[in-house]
Amino acid sequence: MLKRILEFINNLNPEIVIQAPSRINLINPLDAVEGDFWMPSVAINGINNPLSAFVYIKPRENVSVIKSYSIYDKFGEFNIQIEHEEQISKHKTKLEKKLIGELKLIYASLYRFINTYSIFWEKFKSSNFELGILTTIPAQSGLGGSTAIIVAILYGLSKYFNLYNNLKCLKESEFPLNRDTIAEMATKVEDHDLKITAGYGDRYVISRGGLSFCSYSGKLHHKKISLEPLAIYDRIDTLYDIHSLPIIVCFSGVSHDSGKVHEILRQRYLLEDPFVLNGYRDLAEISWKSRFAIMKQDWKLLGDYFKENTTIIDDIMKHVGFNHGIGLYNKILIKLIENHPDVFSVKLTGAGGGGSVFALVKPDKIKEVLLDWEHNLNEIIDNESTFLSLFPAYPLEIRQELRKAQFFRIKIVSGVKKL
Repeated sequence: MLKRILEFINNLNPEIVIQAPSRINLINPLDAVEGDFWMPSVAINGINNPLSAFVYIKPRENVSVIKSYSIYDKFGEFNIQIEHEEQISKHKTKLEKKLIGELKLIYASLYRFINTYSIFWEKFKSSNFELGILTTIPAQSGLGGSTAIIVAILYGLSKYFNLYNNLKCLKESEFPLNRDTIAEMATKVEDHDLKITAGYGDRYVISRGGLSFCSYSGKLHHKKISLEPLAIYDRIDTLYDIHSLPIIVCFSGVSHDSGKVHEILRQRYLLEDPFVLNGYRDLAEISWKSRFAIMKQDWKLLGDYFKENTTIIDDIMKHVGFNHGIGLYNKILIKLIENHPDVFSVKLTGAGGGGSVFALVKPDKIKEVLLDWEHNLNEIIDNESTFLSLFPAYPLEIRQELRKAQFFRIKIVSGVKKL
């Protein structure tokens, strides 16, 4: 798939091509309230599906345009087609009106860049370019797909216009464009411009990359750049010589709205709900303890922490009004493989209610577990009695949604990059 994507984009003769990875949160969800805590996460690509957002930019003669593409498998061959194309207005008020609709992530990224850096506004008005987007991260899957698109656009534009780490083009009130400030801007795109409750976690991980331990101390209230600390990003895969994680990701096939989940959790946290506060403090303790397990590559111990994580967040989500806690779909996928002898733990990544889970497994048994997980899922989908024997209280129709589930083997990768 990756080869086909790069062949297609290169045939368009772009001036610049950017790839931004997906991510999974190892301890979650501290998103939107992680300003009081620290969190381990990892930037990932899939082994077969690259699980990435791709952006290309090239000059145009008369007008600036956006093109969005999709990729699909047809009889064993990957085909790419254009989904949408439209001209980009050079008027701020018209851009602002585009913050709703199909291309809102693209327009919100442009709008935030224009309002943050005066030099970009000048270059944007005086230049015509084509901005193309293709992503292989399933939409609303809990794998950071929206953030990957935003970060890829911001990074790509900063490189295309020679603004990245360019100190000569800044006004006194502005700050250099780098991976940290791009992560900060990306957060503002979502939580300010698009009114989606979101935290800093995904944005730093996708921008900086690797297996990381990141402190968000002092960032609870999401202030402007320089009015609160930047996150402290500690990439530990290189530090501890960790080349891979024995993890299989499963997207349930059921999309979810992470912002609505985070909004409720954030509100209750800011209102100092004792149950929520205590739960998040417990998650924070598990987070720092998990670093020692990762350091030793003690996957069994890490799996035990993951199990604690799942219990705590399930209780928190039930407490704030989610009747099924982390969600029925996720609980089904977890139960299907959690008792496998080669599995240490299965847990949620993202906001729950759909989205994705991942299994931490014995490193030499990844392929076998993946095949067993797929087999177990197909069994409950195709066999009503098998489903009822395992999930007697669950509605039968839930099986149809799970037909769209996808499984991914993953690898640790760097953050957003120019190809």
